[in-house]
Amino acid sequence: MDGGSADQSLAIIEQYQTWLKYWVSEKDAGPANALNKGFRYASGDILAFLNADDFYLPGCLARAAEEFRTHPAADVVSGHGYFAKATGELGVPAFSDRWNLNRFRYGACVLVQPATFFRRSALAQAEGFKETTKTCWDAELWGDMARAGASFHSVEAFMAAFRLHPESITGNPTFRDLRRRDALKVMHKMGARPQSSITTMLTFLHRAAKFLTHPQRTFRQRLFFYSTLHRWSP
Repeated sequence: MDGGSADQSLAIIEQYQTWLKYWVSEKDAGPANALNKGFRYASGDILAFLNADDFYLPGCLARAAEEFRTHPAADVVSGHGYFAKATGELGVPAFSDRWNLNRFRYGACVLVQPATFFRRSALAQAEGFKETTKTCWDAELWGDMARAGASFHSVEAFMAAFRLHPESITGNPTFRDLRRRDALKVMHKMGARPQSSITTMLTFLHRAAKFLTHPQRTFRQRLFFYSTLHRWSP
């Protein structure tokens, strides 16, 4: 699902179109809208999505299929990944947390999006991506799936890479305020009260507890962000 790119995207798509069930290049109403359109053409029972900059690691799809086979009650399977440079060179590890809706509500439970797979039924129960959310539509989907009763399963394997560069939605500083507003909206939707002093305290406590569990992970990621984006966070 290409949003009418003016670069070499069309040439690349056409190169691989023999292996694509469907593709289109047209203006859309944002990434969430494009994803909803794309999933309407998908035919599988296990679904996932890659944004334009990201990529799977060798063995990822086979591992995802095996996890669903051996854990038939799981609706969402999430592994770990890497932050990568614009060149595709792997950088520091990015870890998915074990799912907990309460910690998610306060910004302390994160899933590595390209390493996360889900059943078609879970997507349907969550009613797809919310197209009014422009930056963290993936996190909102995890929350919607959880509230609809989805079961989450964690995989101790590195499955995908998240490419970080200044022009991406995550890396571009012009989107930072929008990302914060969208994140607060999702927190509120999941039951937190963003303007409440109690919510502020709980957010701090949950995030501090996560940091203290694995402080080196955070330091390594911040150093990678600084070396890649010249700032301490995306």
